[in-house]
Amino acid sequence: MPDEKEFPTGLYVSRPRATAPDFVKGRIAIKRADFLAWLREKDTEEWVRLDIKEGFKEDEEGNKKWYAQVDSWKPQPRKEAAKGGADDGLPF
Repeated sequence: MPDEKEFPTGLYVSRPRATAPDFVKGRIAIKRADFLAWLREKDTEEWVRLDIKEGFKEDEEGNKKWYAQVDSWKPQPRKEAAKGGADDGLPF
């Protein structure tokens, strides 16, 4: 179900270190065994897309926690117009 939130196991996202240069936008840590096991569950799909998000809650330093969430969006199949005289949306 596309409305259910799914989070990858073994993948952790965080802000860059305070001393990191400006071009570093974030950090990803991967616990290989856990992440590979999670990926094996996804063997029906060629691609697994993840969104990097910022949570609502703040820690003791006032920073919001970052996390990864599976992007489960799938395009809707196009409806084929019926052959012969179908309205194709053109004005002529």
